[in-house]
Amino acid sequence: MSISFYVKNKKKFLGYEPVLNVETALSLLDKELNVYGTDGIDINDLLLSPLSKYPCLLVGTEDESARGFELAYDNKNKVYAVRVFTPSSREDWLLALEYIKALAKKMGTEIVNERGETFTVDNIEKFDYEPDILYGIKVVTENIKSGESSNYIIFGVTRPVSFDEKMIDEINNSDSPIDTFSRIVRDIQNLDAYSANQQFYENREDGTIMGAYTITERVRTIIPYKPSVEFHNSDIVRNDDIAFWNMTFVVINGDENDRNSYQPVGRIAYDEFIKKLPKEKYKFIDASYIMVEPLTKEEISDFLK
Repeated sequence: MSISFYVKNKKKFLGYEPVLNVETALSLLDKELNVYGTDGIDINDLLLSPLSKYPCLLVGTEDESARGFELAYDNKNKVYAVRVFTPSSREDWLLALEYIKALAKKMGTEIVNERGETFTVDNIEKFDYEPDILYGIKVVTENIKSGESSNYIIFGVTRPVSFDEKMIDEINNSDSPIDTFSRIVRDIQNLDAYSANQQFYENREDGTIMGAYTITERVRTIIPYKPSVEFHNSDIVRNDDIAFWNMTFVVINGDENDRNSYQPVGRIAYDEFIKKLPKEKYKFIDASYIMVEPLTKEEISDFLK
């Protein structure tokens, strides 16, 4: 679910202006905009490349954005597209509308959304976004209350957020569901912790697939309480394909800034790790994920006994 806004590229004689490169596109506002989800992409190449090189970019601001907004260029229709997720936070909407205004001002063109509504730089910031947030919260609520699933996951700029009945009740019963939703999602994005990536390994002898997470010494880490294949990996492997899940441990022997100092020391079954994990060493950040406090070498050694 989302709402998209389109700004036509500026025309010139016999064509259109060159597509903005990423660096220029991120400089349209008097605040620092970040691109999220760029692991594996050379940042210098990214900044100097035209927007049209990428299907879309996730844009937001540090400490303020919850879900951010998607920015893309449609070569066929010669338009810039800004997509705001449903539901997004109040801050996400305010930033997106401010950005759309700056983009339209630079292009000297009007703004059209997917509903066919037309706006200008003078009135786009008056767009009534609150019904869209409330509709999104309603969809999350209905999915949980109907019993279709015990939790509902949305994706933020840095990590997913999993809602359950308790969390959605907190939002709906608050004085301002929009602001409460915004705060919850934003705060989870800004936790001072590393979100562990799930990895998969296939046994060449019998074809079984193992899912795995890694915890590194002295690193506060966010992991699922009960692992399952995350959405962005669902095109690679299915839950039913996973024979078992493991937790791998890495210790730091030497300079923490030297990658050669990081050494794997062993692994255990994921559910065994959770059973052994002292309750004072972790807390739930939402319905599905926990934040594990930094572990020492000695604590890691105890898990492996």
